[in-house]
Amino acid sequence: MPNRAGGGRTMLRSLGAVLLLALVAGENALAETEQANFAVTATVRETVTLAVAAQSRQLAVSGADIRRGYKDVSARYVIESNARRGYLLRLAPRLGLAERIEIAGLSSALVLRDHDVEIYRAPTTHSRNLVLDYRVVLAADVVPGRYELPIHVVATPL
Repeated sequence: MPNRAGGGRTMLRSLGAVLLLALVAGENALAETEQANFAVTATVRETVTLAVAAQSRQLAVSGADIRRGYKDVSARYVIESNARRGYLLRLAPRLGLAERIEIAGLSSALVLRDHDVEIYRAPTTHSRNLVLDYRVVLAADVVPGRYELPIHVVATPL
């Protein structure tokens, strides 16, 4: 086992030698310092993310749905944005399956036919849940089967 008392004396002697060297060297022992100033800037891009929280990727259309003439489906999205001026929510129909899509869950009811619709959304500092209910009014020639959801939803910053 090493002698701790002897180790402490050695350390004190070394510290004393360093202090003596600093006193003898005087001002020449001081390190020179230089300073430089520079500016840093950062640009934060405005972004909007729209994540699907709950939505069926496919729409199962049955014979009963065809006889009724429509299929109801819901979707929930989570939207996060840092856009100071807000963002646009774009709803685009996918043609073929639906004659039209009736949408509830926005500030007013909306009917989507064969053109995209853009809706202004105010800026927000926290994530936002968006729940949309779609009534897919089926085209006359639709047969039972599984189809891709006939609406595409995206968000873009202003």
